[in-house]
Amino acid sequence: MSIRQLETQIERQKERLRFLLVTLKRSRSIDEKLDILNALPEVDGYFSFPSPLKTLLSERALEEEYVVKAVFAIGQGGRLFESVEIENELLESLLEDLLALETYYSDIGGIIGYHHLVLTLLQETKSRDLVELHPPEGIDIREETLEVREAILKGLLEQGTMVELYPVGGAADRLQLKDEKSQEKLPAARLVFLGKPLLEGVINDLQAREYLHYKLFGKEVITPIGMMTSHAHRNHEHIEEICEQNGWFGRPKESFRFFPQPSVPTFTREGNWCLQKPLKLLLKPGGHGMLWKLLKQSGTFEWLKEKGSKKALVRQINNPMAAIDYGLLAFLGFGHLNEKCFGFASCSRLVNAHEGMNVVKEKGEDHLLTNIEYCDFEKCGIEDKPYEEGGKYSRFPSNTNILFADLEAVEKGSEMLPNPGLLVNFRKETHLHSSTQKEEIARLETTMQNIADAFSVPKEKELPTYLTFNKRRKTISTTKRKSSAKGGMLETPEGCYYDYMLNAKELLETHCQMDLPPFPDEEAFAQKGPSFLFSYHPALGPLFSLIGQKIQGGKLEDGAELQLEIADLYLKNLHLNGSLLIHATNVMGHQEEGILRYSDKTGQCFLKNVRVENGGIDWEEDHLFWKHEVKRRSSLTITLRGHSQFIAEDITLRGDYSLEVPDQMRMIAKEEGEKVVFITEPLEKRGPFWSYKIGSDRSIQITPAQL
Repeated sequence: MSIRQLETQIERQKERLRFLLVTLKRSRSIDEKLDILNALPEVDGYFSFPSPLKTLLSERALEEEYVVKAVFAIGQGGRLFESVEIENELLESLLEDLLALETYYSDIGGIIGYHHLVLTLLQETKSRDLVELHPPEGIDIREETLEVREAILKGLLEQGTMVELYPVGGAADRLQLKDEKSQEKLPAARLVFLGKPLLEGVINDLQAREYLHYKLFGKEVITPIGMMTSHAHRNHEHIEEICEQNGWFGRPKESFRFFPQPSVPTFTREGNWCLQKPLKLLLKPGGHGMLWKLLKQSGTFEWLKEKGSKKALVRQINNPMAAIDYGLLAFLGFGHLNEKCFGFASCSRLVNAHEGMNVVKEKGEDHLLTNIEYCDFEKCGIEDKPYEEGGKYSRFPSNTNILFADLEAVEKGSEMLPNPGLLVNFRKETHLHSSTQKEEIARLETTMQNIADAFSVPKEKELPTYLTFNKRRKTISTTKRKSSAKGGMLETPEGCYYDYMLNAKELLETHCQMDLPPFPDEEAFAQKGPSFLFSYHPALGPLFSLIGQKIQGGKLEDGAELQLEIADLYLKNLHLNGSLLIHATNVMGHQEEGILRYSDKTGQCFLKNVRVENGGIDWEEDHLFWKHEVKRRSSLTITLRGHSQFIAEDITLRGDYSLEVPDQMRMIAKEEGEKVVFITEPLEKRGPFWSYKIGSDRSIQITPAQL
């Protein structure tokens, strides 16, 4: 079939469905709707004859009969029900999928409206809007100016008015994540990065901000968490399992809310639905733009009002760099300070990255700050090329999907724009009717960031939305796909780890004044790994300026490893040749009946003028550094149970040690002659290990306790 013939066929089908939708809208009951469908030749041609499906439907609810006949009405019935044998189990599953689709898209006519939308988008090759696109004028937060510090403090102060929303329902097919034993496909939330599942990482980031709020203002807040899951690869079950296995991360179970997004049918360029097997649709999650409508449909907007939440941070779990240093707090703070209804945390965009662009769109007399997704660049007349000759960044900044939202504004916006950022993105896959060949298929996707399209205003008015601009490696580095020999490190766990270590280098050299071994370039890093290893719990800061007050001076030798799962740490003039692992079981406080209470009852460590020497990492072995899967010859491991302390000063700790300090105890390392002895004694009750205050320059300053 020629392109012209295909376009004509799609246009006819689209017009037929448009008329059908108008007719159905006038009907008042399910019986009237079924009468309309039964009169269609596409439906009558099948159901006027006896069939197993007709017999089965006679025993089902009218709503189930309707969704099946809607599939016939859009011309997909023969494709979906071509099997003579109809298994009850498969039919039950299919009806469940169709009913979910009908419910979610009820505002546009259910299944029939969904397919009409698909055909409409298949016809769109160029944007019909006459618009001008301009790079946005964002707030530059790359340097910690007085204005930025004010925003950081505002972001912290307003933590009690926030909710965190995580769209975690993506299929993550490009990551190719599988259970090693069962080979079951796993969601991105299960990916282990720096020794923890990605989901645990984002909740640690949140708790680090809550802990800093507590230390600065003396008030404990528990931020509600909403997660949009899906049924792809048992995503919803996996997310709940991770939360349960981690004891709900020390948070009340009722502070979490889960709402699965429907999966939608995939389709070919001709608009035909794809199947995995007879009676089994090939479904994919319908895109994170479903978030806003699902918040309404699931009652989550009302739940958040009851919780007192007014603003939201939206972030994706596949971007562990989103909360590095102060960028996220400054971004949120500017949203609060300027009373904005929506915001984007942005940065430079690498050419050819699978990232959208933030643009200011001028259309007629109005303007708005929005996103254009990478698969729509051609349609919008955008070339994905460097802005400067020989450069690597595009003209427009990156949409990172780190978003600020006023809940009242986005609830109203979702009524105006229930399916924001509609797009189709074709990829080659196999399906039942593609034989053994891969064929280009797509799904109808919506994008959460394009709810911003609801906030256009006349050009003479200031935009109600905003954008901050930060360093790229402190804003986005994703774990979207499995690395390959051809693909480079962009959007892989290895590439994300490289950016993490670049940030670690900046932190230790610039803020902590520590001597480090020369750092490899990207190619050498990919082949040989880092010249040193460093990781830390975000509650140690998360601000680099705070960590720089806790870690002062010292030196890491080539190949050294420093892991700091601790917040209450004083580390001055450490000389490390080997591995030092410090792990506090109480990082930010203590637990009461399984609930984390922010407090000073933490694991605490004081190391001053200490030299650590051991075999460290075995560099002759293979390692997965980004996963924290490393083999060591020996190490110094300090485990602080409950509320306990470890103290060492003016000492060399040489060799393999595994030290464990019990709850309510203090361990002091001392040299007696040529021997090192460890003295354990009861921990005296004292005040906080660090006292936090706001300085005259609006920075956060800390002073240590007298040990």
